Order: sequence, then structure tokens, then C-alpha cells
Amino acid sequence: MPSLSPIDQLITHVDTFIKTTTGSIGHRDRPSPAETMPETELSAEERAYSARLMRINHCGEVCAQALYHGQALTARDTRTSSVMQRAAAEESDHLAWCEQRIQELDSHVSFLNPIWYAASFSMGALTGLLGDKINLGFIAATEQEVCRHLDEHLEKLPPHDEKSRAVLRQMRVDESRHATTAMEHGGTQYPESVKSIMRQVSKLMTRSTYWV
Repeated sequence: MPSLSPIDQLITHVDTFIKTTTGSIGHRDRPSPAETMPETELSAEERAYSARLMRINHCGEVCAQALYHGQALTARDTRTSSVMQRAAAEESDHLAWCEQRIQELDSHVSFLNPIWYAASFSMGALTGLLGDKINLGFIAATEQEVCRHLDEHLEKLPPHDEKSRAVLRQMRVDESRHATTAMEHGGTQYPESVKSIMRQVSKLMTRSTYWV
């Protein structure tokens, strides 16, 4: 945001933080893939389970928003920053879709969202300072982990919950494209040891968000 003053940038980031973490992002460029699909009969247990899985996915998108905004803030190259901002716009769609589905399932977004947003924003800003290749490589590694995570949830969802499944399928397509784009723009391939650490952090987020 080169045309904004430091105060304006701060206000913008605070506004994004509040809207992203509270489940009131509102804006979306694309309608939810599940919007026109009829609601299927789910038991109380199935609805609760689907809601918890979608809460995890919503928190993942909160983290993605934070990462992209943090990385864009410190990216050294304007082209790299542009890649981050375009991806963040698509992630806003994912946030809105997950929020909508969680509401349909009569549940709530995670109360831990502010903590995970702050941690992810800090990590994103740090990787941005380490250079664009590392910055873009971090996006690719993160999105690859997200794709693996989405594949697991697509298998775990109740068989009749096609609305949640439609949302996750389109998210999977977008996340895979983000990973590919990051590598095409010069991202460095992260070693498996680093990816393993990222996986452990992801597990901490999913286990806590599932319940809270």
C-alpha cells in the first residue's frame, strides 16, 4: 500500500484484523460453490462435526490472510507483493464461504482466531524480510500443506454434506494454484525438515480450533 500514510496503513491492517478474526469479512468476489445447492439432511452429530471441520478451515484461511498481508508488507519486490495481494483476495472468498457454511451449520468461528492471526502475520512479515525467494517459497510450502489438509477433510466430512464438500473442493483448486504461482515467480523449495515443523504447527492449530 505505497500510496497510504503509515497511519492509514495501520488503520487498514487493524480493520482487516478485526473483520478477519471475528467472522465478518463480508466481501467476496465469487459466490460460494455451495450457494445454490440444496441443504441435505444431517444428524445433530454430523452437523456438529462438519461445523468443527469448517471452523478449522476458516481458521486456516484467517492464517492465510495474515500470512499474505504480512508478507506483502515486507516484500522487497513490487511484483512479489502483487502476487501476495492477489492471493489474499482469493483467500477472502474462502473466508466468506467458510463463514457462510459455519452459520448454516449453526456454529461459530474459532475464538482463537486473533491469536493465530497475530502469529501468522508476524511469521509472514519475517519471511518477507528474508527475501522474495524465501517469501514465495514459504507460500508454496504453506499452500502444499493446506492442500494435504483439505484432502483429509474431504474424506472426513459426513457423506451427505455435499455443501461443505463443494466449498473445500474449490478451495483446494485455488490453494494448489497459489502454490504453483509462487514457485513460478521464483520461490525456493523448502527442505522436508522445515515442512515437518510447519506440519506440527498446523496440527496444534487444528486440534485447538476443533474445540474452541
